Amino acid sequence: MLILNKPRQAGPYSDRDIGCQEALEQAFLDLAKGLTPDSIVDTAGGKLSPVLMALAQRAKAVGWTSEEAEVAISELAQNLLDDMSSM
Repeated sequence: MLILNKPRQAGPYSDRDIGCQEALEQAFLDLAKGLTPDSIVDTAGGKLSPVLMALAQRAKAVGWTSEEAEVAISELAQNLLDDMSSM
């Protein structure tokens, strides 16, 4: 299991949302290998599967908010879909 990076500091700061995406990216990509394309589409739309909700909870445990983690996971799913469509 990958260790997730914590936020640089408590509270808001510039590009905190990007930091959350970066903290979750590798763990998300590892989990995405086991997801169906429809599940990735659902995730991009904000509907996280139980395994991705567990990732959001792991992120919360290291200092990100649930909302930050869920948005980051949805953004990562959209990025993955964009990458897949350009192949």
